[in-house]
Amino acid sequence: MKHTHTIRLAAGLAALTLLAAGCGRAPAPQSSAPAEAVAAALTAVFHPVAVTGAVKPIPELRTRVAPGDTVVLEAKVMGTETPFVDQRALFVVGDEGTLTSCDLREGDTCKTPWDNCCDDPDAIRAGTATIQVVDAAGNVLKHGLRGVNGLKELSRVRVEGVVAPQSSVDALIINATGIELL
Repeated sequence: MKHTHTIRLAAGLAALTLLAAGCGRAPAPQSSAPAEAVAAALTAVFHPVAVTGAVKPIPELRTRVAPGDTVVLEAKVMGTETPFVDQRALFVVGDEGTLTSCDLREGDTCKTPWDNCCDDPDAIRAGTATIQVVDAAGNVLKHGLRGVNGLKELSRVRVEGVVAPQSSVDALIINATGIELL
């Protein structure tokens, strides 16, 4: 027992030493691409998205698509209190046939109507998808999307993209090739 305690103490001290050694160093660069190039890449993804067939609701897409499939969906920026991620080109959308944002509920004065706090948590899980903009290597661009071309909470969007490799029935993730504000 005492030997185990000594090993844990030594491991903890080693971790603290490594952590302290990193202090004072300059932070790693945020992105290898200049900020202007990243901003241009984000702006380029905003364009009209053609619909060639029926647009499927998010809950149906989750169960019928696989990584690599091309999809088009229509949704609203909602489904969580913070649908945008700071310094990352991704956001959460919710299916309007499955979820109701609080601004559409009579008498609701919610300060964050995009959080869907009145919807069932299972419906929120089934009715949301993550939209992300990635570079050629498949990495999410290191630039926030909130405000780009007017995109904000409760915006209605049509998104065309490819189902991401890390997507699953539990987490639908789309690498956007086109985003249109509706």
